[in-house]
Amino acid sequence: MLMKPGSPIDSAAPSTANKEEAAVKHSFLYATPARRLPRRRGEPSLTFVKTIEEARDLLDRGQSSAAESGLRRVIDARSGLSASLLARARVLLSEALEMTGHYRESLDAVAMYEAPEARARLDAETALATRVRIGLSYNYTGDHPKALALLNAALREISEGGPDAQLGTVYAAISRVYRSISEYPIARDHSHKALEHFRRTGDWRGMAEAYFGIAIADVCEGDYDTSLENFEQALKLVGERPAPYFLGKVYNCLAGAYWYLKRPQEGIRALERSIDYYERIEHKSNAAVGYNNLGINLTLIGKWDEAHTALQRALALSLEAEVRGRETPTIFDSLGELQMLRGDLDEAREYIERAITLATEDSNKWHVAQAMRTQARCHLAMDDAAGALIHAEGALAVAERVGDRQAICESSLILAEAYLQAKNTEECAALLQKVVGDALESPTDLAIAGDAQRVFGMLALARDNPTLATHHLGRSVSIFEMLGDRYRGARAHYWLGRAYASTNSPRATEHLTLATRTFGELGARLDLKRAEAALAAIEPRAVEAHTERSTLSQLLTLRLAEAVASRELLLRELAAVVHQETSARRVLIVEPSEDGHAKVVAAHGFSGVERARLAQAFDDVKSDADREQLSRQQDATVIQLHAPNAPPATLFISPRERSVLPGGASLEPLLRVVELGMDVCALRARVRMGRVTQDSSPLVGASLMPGFIHSSPAMTSLVDEVHKIRSSDVTVLVTGESGTGKELVARAIHALSSRRSKIFVPFNCTAVPKELSEGYLFGYRRGAYTGAVSDSPGVIRTAAGGTMFLDEIGDLPLDLQPKLLRFLQEGEIQPLGESRPLKVDVRIIAATNTDLEGMVADGRFREDLYYRLNVIRLRVPPLRERRSEIPTIVNYYIDHYSTKFDRHDMQITPQAVDLLMVNDWPGNVRQLCNEVQRIVARAEDGTIITPDHLSPELKRITTAATSLSPASSFGTAAAEAFDQGLSLADALSNLERRMMTEALRKHSGNISRAARELGLTRRGLYLKIERHSMDAAGGITHASDAGV
Repeated sequence: MLMKPGSPIDSAAPSTANKEEAAVKHSFLYATPARRLPRRRGEPSLTFVKTIEEARDLLDRGQSSAAESGLRRVIDARSGLSASLLARARVLLSEALEMTGHYRESLDAVAMYEAPEARARLDAETALATRVRIGLSYNYTGDHPKALALLNAALREISEGGPDAQLGTVYAAISRVYRSISEYPIARDHSHKALEHFRRTGDWRGMAEAYFGIAIADVCEGDYDTSLENFEQALKLVGERPAPYFLGKVYNCLAGAYWYLKRPQEGIRALERSIDYYERIEHKSNAAVGYNNLGINLTLIGKWDEAHTALQRALALSLEAEVRGRETPTIFDSLGELQMLRGDLDEAREYIERAITLATEDSNKWHVAQAMRTQARCHLAMDDAAGALIHAEGALAVAERVGDRQAICESSLILAEAYLQAKNTEECAALLQKVVGDALESPTDLAIAGDAQRVFGMLALARDNPTLATHHLGRSVSIFEMLGDRYRGARAHYWLGRAYASTNSPRATEHLTLATRTFGELGARLDLKRAEAALAAIEPRAVEAHTERSTLSQLLTLRLAEAVASRELLLRELAAVVHQETSARRVLIVEPSEDGHAKVVAAHGFSGVERARLAQAFDDVKSDADREQLSRQQDATVIQLHAPNAPPATLFISPRERSVLPGGASLEPLLRVVELGMDVCALRARVRMGRVTQDSSPLVGASLMPGFIHSSPAMTSLVDEVHKIRSSDVTVLVTGESGTGKELVARAIHALSSRRSKIFVPFNCTAVPKELSEGYLFGYRRGAYTGAVSDSPGVIRTAAGGTMFLDEIGDLPLDLQPKLLRFLQEGEIQPLGESRPLKVDVRIIAATNTDLEGMVADGRFREDLYYRLNVIRLRVPPLRERRSEIPTIVNYYIDHYSTKFDRHDMQITPQAVDLLMVNDWPGNVRQLCNEVQRIVARAEDGTIITPDHLSPELKRITTAATSLSPASSFGTAAAEAFDQGLSLADALSNLERRMMTEALRKHSGNISRAARELGLTRRGLYLKIERHSMDAAGGITHASDAGV
């Protein structure tokens, strides 16, 4: 896998495919504030304790093999080891194995502690440490849903009175898993929580790792300047302490931030430092990753010989490792791409085929897709459209299975170019439109946008529209010149020259000469040959008349409006448009730098010395008179660009008489578009930095999440969580009591997502008879069963491309759960009567008001399906936990139903609102809505709603019930449930809790005896204790949750 512009911090990783892959590949183990293990009475062998302490220090220094050897001696000895000491040794062994890339073995080292009964023999802190380590191990073996389930269970244990010394460690581990599935806003939140804990405990290691996690999220969300600050803070916290492994990781990722900031030389220096740290220790695979990334950076800036040397060193280190690392296929792919760029296509194909073979052996679909994309590009370079189509289609299919949006966009672009080479312009155009729709307007997707514009330009040329082609290709040039990607910039210049060849031979010569020079300097032999041929074929001809003024204005406006991914791109595009359309000889844009001096953003027609001299001249401009004098001296038009929320910029056009568009049209409309774009870029940056505050009014939710009225902290937090996942396709589980608005949350998630233009399909798992559920969900063919008189696609296929909401997921029949699990894992369904599975792209949001954990414990819901659904969990709080919203909701529904029933001038008294406020609302918002609807429907115009209008049960004055003993409570459970207005599920939950409490008290907390009396397994009882927030003595640790 090469480090493409969309993934500059990639390196070898176990199974993830996001930008951070190996940045979080290995663990920098957090220690509790007491770094040394306590020497406890009853632990006979202090030698073992000392060995474990030494292993901890060795891991800090990156000497994982030495640590592993010592830990294995401790574990093999066993005799004299307490259960807790043995578990601590296994936790450290798991980390040592993870650091060397042995992910399955890392899990095996601690997997025996996954069962609650195994952890029951450990002290509380060690038991928690094993859960965290198991969760991380599942993360690195690719089972992210299970990792999150285990780590969140550990978090609940701490919140319910468990040892909090490892609270920061748990938060940081959860952050790492969310980074692995590209949920960066959620990952950042957990890193901040980890940082808060580590600050309180003074743990420099934990603080450094927390800052590292925050920096990674910054990079992946495009906030590169802030990421540098956080990377630097992580480095400062380490200081002179021996932590070469962690430092190597930080510098490797720091290089990615520098790349995005267009500071490649600093990025290369960071990679060299990363390599230096890794080579000091025994981690050859990590050093190989560093050399691979170094080679890719050198390729991007055009130092191909040095890049080849670095990549060969990467390959040698990777092959020297004791066990072939997962980075090896990526290095072969990098070498293959470099040779392809040079024109050595046979050698390139050998490298790429080796990359595909090794990635397939590793079952790493992301690396397979990457190598297949490179193979498709190789066939394009050979003018083999058929071969390019085969490999590009294969790459796209794998990328879609992986679910990596950027990989899907890149594969689609290559496939579009293959269709164009095969002269299938319709398929090419359709794919390009899809890529434009899927790509984000962000710096992280700029390279995708640059390639898309190039292919759009090629398509316009194929359709004999050179004017449109020049605009697309001009934008591609601007993007790649801004990114500093010399090769792709030269390709854009080549095609732009081809576009000008029939209308403007001087411009064609200019761009083709630039392309020829760059290809020659790089050593891109095939591209150089094509560029030279195109340059030789140019025939001198007069410049043709420009497009009609209105059409030209529309094209230019659209081009500038689409350049708002970053301020720099916008200003570069303005300079390119002015230079291209006005025939001005010199165009330059300056803006104030951080130190207040004028900084050149873009320039055409200037030498380096002339640019510097003119920038100095702008530094000396202090007034309008100074600006006018400079304008006269330089025979130029000087225009100030102002935006309310953005720093100013200055446009310089020379000679002065050419500062108009063809036909004498003014530049003013285009400049206003640019000023608006400057504002958009500035506001977007402020939002990203968290400096924009939202309106705090109770109705703010109506705009943030369609249909939501909220003001309470609980609901505001829910809205924030929904916004954090708006760009994600990950599965979401929405929990909450009946009537809280779970479907409304699901619809809001869909409305804010990239699938908002597609269909939203709700399906209630209780609404269809069990025997018909499979057909309704997955579809069937005619004749599949008696009564199947025609084909049915099923609701999943009906939702193709959109979102499907599975309500009451706990009631899904057990025999259908494996099929839903397969769909979630592979994106495949098999309708009844079909012989082969079908691929379907649907995002799943599930909801339940039942206790899924309890159902898992009872064997009524599959554990693996639960983990898959529970990747991101959103809880909708019941109305009784957000009473402050009741007046707002009541007023909203009075207005709503007054309009519906044509009632006028209705009001409600404070006394009536008081009674609504103190009710517990077992039916939640739905019950309150129905209450208001009933009142308004029966009322007359001008009615003032008083307590007399309320339902009898709402007017009832109740007194606090006397506490019942556990024994007597069983006999009154049904009556009490009716009095409280509880649902059957809530009543059963209360009864279950009471029975467990009585059994545990009866047997003095003995789990085995209590489980036997209740007819449960030990594991089942442990799970129910966790779910009900109880301790082993039968006490409820969070009484406020007792009725939830």
